[in-house]
Amino acid sequence: MLESPDFQAAWDRAAPALRGPETPPEAFHQRLKLWRSQEYHDWFRWWLAGRGFDWSRVLWFGVLSAGVLYLVYYGYATQRWEVTAGGGVAWFTLVNLGFFIWLGLRTRRPPLPIPGPFEPAQTVRAEAALYPPGYDGRRLARLFLRVPRENAAEAWLLELTWPPENPLPAAFTQLIAAQERTRIYAGDAPKFSAVCVTQSVTRAGVDQGAHPLQAIAWKWDPQSRELFGRPKM
Repeated sequence: MLESPDFQAAWDRAAPALRGPETPPEAFHQRLKLWRSQEYHDWFRWWLAGRGFDWSRVLWFGVLSAGVLYLVYYGYATQRWEVTAGGGVAWFTLVNLGFFIWLGLRTRRPPLPIPGPFEPAQTVRAEAALYPPGYDGRRLARLFLRVPRENAAEAWLLELTWPPENPLPAAFTQLIAAQERTRIYAGDAPKFSAVCVTQSVTRAGVDQGAHPLQAIAWKWDPQSRELFGRPKM
């Protein structure tokens, strides 16, 4: 059993559910701006291929066509049609592999909009999962929290990022390393229990990346096979 020293006492004090405001509609657009500033490459792939119409297909077809047309012109002008034939095969291979590697198997979804702010200094029980940098194509480490809501059947689902100026706590870094084998074999991070405390932040601060909740204690059973079940990328 891996846990922080004060977990049981914090768990006993924490409330089973949290009260707070609904996530405002504009939070999604603010989260996109934050994602763009933190992970431009992932944001651009989504902007190009995942917003509805897939513009990457148009770009792919245009790049292929431009190269083939140039090779046909070169073959006609020089009568070296063997270059056109061989170059066409090489160009198709290069472009197809390049687009496949760059776009990946699927377009990533945007990060989840974050609720809050909450009334500060509330402690609440939550389900949590940690994902290291690079997992799911994300550049930054992430902490997922599933927090029950008062008087609501559906829990809040928070996806908190840890940029370089706000590094992941050392205890969580060690926990990520301990869970590596589970993530590899199960295809998802294991679920663990956490106690969170609400922070004194503004809505503007949340939109700029401030965490409305901070995990202060945690507990994970390495023998458990229960996964967090994050939203698909």
